[in-house]
Amino acid sequence: MRSDEQKEQFLLEAEVVRVQDAPDGVTGSLRGTLRLGDLTHDASIQSIDQQATQKALGSTYEVDFRDSYRNNVAAYRLDRMLGLGMVPPSVVRRYKEGKAAYTWWLDDLLMTEKERTKKKQQPPDTLSWNRQIYVLRVFDQLIFNFDRNLGNLLIDKEWRIWMIDHTRAFKIFEELKDKKSLPDTCEAGLLEGMRALDKATLLARMDGLLNGGQIEGLLGRRDVIVKHYDRLLASRGRARVLYELPRRSDD
Repeated sequence: MRSDEQKEQFLLEAEVVRVQDAPDGVTGSLRGTLRLGDLTHDASIQSIDQQATQKALGSTYEVDFRDSYRNNVAAYRLDRMLGLGMVPPSVVRRYKEGKAAYTWWLDDLLMTEKERTKKKQQPPDTLSWNRQIYVLRVFDQLIFNFDRNLGNLLIDKEWRIWMIDHTRAFKIFEELKDKKSLPDTCEAGLLEGMRALDKATLLARMDGLLNGGQIEGLLGRRDVIVKHYDRLLASRGRARVLYELPRRSDD
């Protein structure tokens, strides 16, 4: 069993011994094999780093376009600040002439959500599964995730959901991308974690990853989400709104 800190150290210090294209890879994602001492393990390597005030995408324009490796590390750090443990460890280190996000390759992968849907395979515990889905729906609204898809949701052999590939997240907008996608219930620890977020801590934890505008947007969206659940708590009561999931320990 390795802690987050041990995984981060490995990702930062291990020698890259082999690199290949990642399966179903997007944004130039690579699968690297790393070695440090007796440990050999894979990592996802993403070096894309693009942004524009406005960018044409097909027949439409995307405002505040962002596609950056930095967001993978920001999503990991925010996940841990909220006590979720649903985003694999990710660090910034050099790759060739630039920098990239090195993200721990998931151990004990069972399938992607894309594969599960294609096979029409049902989870063994529907309630636990749905509650994990509710968490990721709240998290995606919090980070303004522009690119959640079935291929970047991973399922391990314990049927735990893992969220990866957040390069298109963390826009500056204070409104939610899709408020209607917020579930009527929220994981209690996640709600308290969102309440506890503050600008000073975020500026320190996200230094070099998110700029001031992105952090203001994050906090603005947090306020919208918290108010949404406060209204539900006032009208429906705690028992009908909040639930708890077991805290995930380091693998």
